Amino acid sequence: MNRSPSTTRVRMPEPYQIDSPETRDRVMRFLNEIGIPVLYEIGATGFSEGCSIRRGALYVDPTCRVSTMLHESGHLAITPRCFRSLMDGNLFAGQREMLRIVADACLHPDEPFYRAVIQCSDPEATAWAWAAGAELGLPGEEIIRDDEYGNDGDSVRLALQLRSYIGVHGLAHAGFCAIRNRPGVTGWPHLHFWTQETPFPERMSSEAGC
Repeated sequence: MNRSPSTTRVRMPEPYQIDSPETRDRVMRFLNEIGIPVLYEIGATGFSEGCSIRRGALYVDPTCRVSTMLHESGHLAITPRCFRSLMDGNLFAGQREMLRIVADACLHPDEPFYRAVIQCSDPEATAWAWAAGAELGLPGEEIIRDDEYGNDGDSVRLALQLRSYIGVHGLAHAGFCAIRNRPGVTGWPHLHFWTQETPFPERMSSEAGC
């Protein structure tokens, strides 16, 4: 029996679109699920275009780059929870206050809380953003754009992939990850946890306001 050729058309996948609304929504769901409060707000902007950090929460313009969302949320994720509300607009001011409190407590440099606090700089936020983007299956060119980091985004991506980026080592020092695989431990970019929950020493409770 003769059969006519099928007229059913195979729907080809559409080319991947960087910064699509669907990806932005997925990133937002992920961030809220891990405990980083993120809300859409038309016109939100701050140090980074399209994002504003206010009292430990991230406000995102609906057109914000995914890379910016990941990096700015990284700043909140790597900050110990009890200090997260200090992150309010000017992150440098909040970080200085956090460091002042820890310095006044005279903690030993190897105490886990001290190590967590001193690893809250921009490279660690970048490394965290890369790990989160990898977890979500995003392409590297979307996690860090070529025109970011002084038009050196491609070099930053390469350093992250090679585990040579300084922020990876900072995250490891803060307990987030192992730099390389070893028996029973999955290395970078896998993280042991997504947010810094290292408890503060009890003697700091009145100063930290936690």
